[in-house]
Amino acid sequence: MRDFLVYVIADYGDLHDLAFAEVTQKLHYELRDLNAEITTFAVPAFDTVATGFALAQTAINTKLGERQKFYVNTAPRKDDLAPRVKNSGEGLAYVKLFNGVEIVAVNSGYSLSFVKEAAVEIREIHCSKDGSQFRSRDVFPPAFGLIMHGDYSKLGADIRDAVPDYPKNVVCYTDGYGNMKCSVDPKDLDAINNKYVTLDINGRHSAARVAEGIFGVADGQFCFSKGSSGWTLPNGKKVEFSEVVMRGGNAAKAFGKPPGGVPLHWRVIG
Repeated sequence: MRDFLVYVIADYGDLHDLAFAEVTQKLHYELRDLNAEITTFAVPAFDTVATGFALAQTAINTKLGERQKFYVNTAPRKDDLAPRVKNSGEGLAYVKLFNGVEIVAVNSGYSLSFVKEAAVEIREIHCSKDGSQFRSRDVFPPAFGLIMHGDYSKLGADIRDAVPDYPKNVVCYTDGYGNMKCSVDPKDLDAINNKYVTLDINGRHSAARVAEGIFGVADGQFCFSKGSSGWTLPNGKKVEFSEVVMRGGNAAKAFGKPPGGVPLHWRVIG
């Protein structure tokens, strides 16, 4: 049995992309004296909402505690839209969750927003922000290696205030079935259960039935319902998400495959 399980969550493209091979190779080198397994997980390019959602869903819900580590890189370099010097970008952050999980991630957009409430520490890592187009291969692995070895000497100031709250009522993540997981509190749908609504997502409109579960509609129909994602915070608060599903079809495709962060609006029609 491995002592550590490392999840690499990044927007390098498909899991067969060369970037994943190069980054995991560098991480294996930094962790060469540790009994660690490295698993890769791809999110859409530049999509920090999907990155943050995927991180929270896997990091907060894991039962592995301190054996589970995350290396997260979605760095669209949107913190400054002017021309960059030496390929500089968003800085690297360290996060420790209430369950013992440790995360090293680029603090970009909403990448850390979904785990913020579950974090006992969010601190900057003193690490170069420039020097390579491919910082997650060339610059960041040694910093992750230090954390993995219990060396926290590169940790700096608390940066919790620099992490925004995650956006509400937006598409967060699309799974392999085309089901769109959205930051809509299912409680907001209780009053309109079993009613039909018009969904407005990504400039497209469609009728959907609000149901108690994603299979609460006939085959081929759209359903708007509480989904399978969410987590429980240290104070006992449950964070839950709704889903837009096309039973027997692909809801995301029907709505033009919206990326994370696209707003979702609905209006009752009957």
